[in-house]
This record gives sequence, C-alpha cells and structure tokens, in this order.
Amino acid sequence: MVGGSDRRAMKAVFVVLVILSAPSVACADESDGRLCGTWGIDAWGLSYHVDHAIHYNDANWGLGVRCYARPEWKIFGKSSDNKALLQIDALLNSHRGLLIPVSIGAEYKLSTFPGGCKLFFVGAFTVAYYQTPGKVSDVKWGPVPGVAVGCGRFKPDVIFVPSTSGQIVAAIAASMTITFK
Repeated sequence: MVGGSDRRAMKAVFVVLVILSAPSVACADESDGRLCGTWGIDAWGLSYHVDHAIHYNDANWGLGVRCYARPEWKIFGKSSDNKALLQIDALLNSHRGLLIPVSIGAEYKLSTFPGGCKLFFVGAFTVAYYQTPGKVSDVKWGPVPGVAVGCGRFKPDVIFVPSTSGQIVAAIAASMTITFK
C-alpha cells in the first residue's frame, strides 16, 4: 500500500511527465521537434556497495528505456549535446527484489576526447519503488548524480546512489545505454 508521502512523490513524477510531454518543450533539431526524438535501451548490471557489512547483492541485472529531448531552455546552453532525459527501468535490486526507478534529468557535455567520445555529467531526480522480499515495499526519491562516456550509440553510465545514513554514497551502479532514433 502506498503512503501519503509516496502518493505525493508519484504525483510529482506525473506532473513532470505531463509538462515534458508538452510540444513546446522540444526544439526542432531533436528529430522533428518530438519530445523523445532519441531513444535508448538501458542494460543494468553491477553495483558496488560502500558498506560491505550489509551483504547486498552486487548483481543488479535489468532493462529500461531512456528518451532525450533538447529543450530551448537557457540552462542547456548552446551545445546540442546537452539534453534533457526521461528514463524508466526495472531491475533486480540489492535485496534481490524488484526496483523500478523513474528519472527525469539532464546530461551536460564536459569534454570531448580524441576519436569523438564525449564525457557527460548526468544529474537526475529519481523516484524509485523498492520491493524487498519479506518486508514492506518502499518508495524513495531524491537527486542521483552520475557520469557517462558516449562513443557513438554506446554510452556507459555510472551513477552514485546517495545514502540516507552518515555516508555520502550508498552504492555506485553501472549501466549501458544504447541510443537510436
């Protein structure tokens, strides 16, 4: 059952999705002005947990989808590589239960390497449903920073899952995004 704060978080995600789906959000250079002019498939795999005493599962296999838009907002600057993103995934969480994160955020190009690969900062606001076998399911939300390296259609991502305890980072998780139009 979803509690009051969980309902508020779900409503917030819904409002953001409605705003992003407005036609005025995307600009003409992102595949004819469509919100999701570029799509990606996310493949999840491994994570590293800072607190080894907890005995979390480090194999977090799963799949998801990501779409990009290039809004004509000043915050994105002039680089066409800076884009808004919307992502939903389903994966095995560290408790061996289901994890469904829904994220809205942005990628900003930091640098271009020889050969055309690009380094990105990724920042997202995520609402995540955690199923823990034998316990009450939970919804958590908050900012999730990361980095990505894009080489053509392939973009390995590393995110830093914030901790609710005294540590800054609870886990570092890796995924691979394969983009297509």
